[in-house]
Amino acid sequence: MEKYKLGINTVGGFGIDELRLMEIIKESGFDAFFNCWEPDKDLAPYVTKAKELGLIYQSVHAPFGGCECIWQPGERGERYIDTLCRCAEDCARYDIPVFIVHPFIGFHDHTPTDIGVERYLRLIDRAERLGVKAAYENVEGDEYLAAIMSAASSPAAGFCLDTGHEVCYNRSKDRLALYGDRLIATHFNDNLGIRTTDGSITPADDLHLLPFDGVVDWQGVMERIRAHGYSGILTFELKVKGGKEHAAYQNMTPEEYYAEAFRRACRVAAL
Repeated sequence: MEKYKLGINTVGGFGIDELRLMEIIKESGFDAFFNCWEPDKDLAPYVTKAKELGLIYQSVHAPFGGCECIWQPGERGERYIDTLCRCAEDCARYDIPVFIVHPFIGFHDHTPTDIGVERYLRLIDRAERLGVKAAYENVEGDEYLAAIMSAASSPAAGFCLDTGHEVCYNRSKDRLALYGDRLIATHFNDNLGIRTTDGSITPADDLHLLPFDGVVDWQGVMERIRAHGYSGILTFELKVKGGKEHAAYQNMTPEEYYAEAFRRACRVAAL
């Protein structure tokens, strides 16, 4: 059975410095981490700390708020794709192999455009030239991910499976069946599925709970992961705060939370 390395995000909500969270991540047993990239964020301290701790800097998460503008005409979309290119450049500068990209944000538009595809192809070309990879997540709006993956043949364009998004944004459709051969990253997390009485999808269901605190079929996830030959890091993307669903985490210290996250991650990897 494949022995996987395990990674996690620097989970916000504890009110302590990210560099200290990296120490706790390492102490808890994880092999790797990721954090969020912003245009004015200096990654150098995290790179230095990762080397000091022996942690793998697995990826950064690119900004996604307002990314629907990439699919629309106008300068806002151009500025946004330029920002993502800057993220790719930082990854190359600091030897971070992957940056995570949301293809779209929103629940009411389902019409990819040629200009959006062209912009994302421009980003992928920049990533390929830099020697890094863009991992596109399964988010709301399946059509946008499909348009990018269909148009992009470059090895610099890969797939990031978000297990929580699959059950609450993709209506439990198997995204690995479509993109498993291009899987280069994971965002493992749990939630309670779609909870509206009319079956509509809302961001309130995207809880990012610890594995086994929701409805994700972790046995099925790992069977699919192994069937597609994925041997990369199993990375978990979690939240400690949100609503009543996160109540069990509220009295945990960061050390207790990450220790529990590592235990759950080990359970997942052993399936």
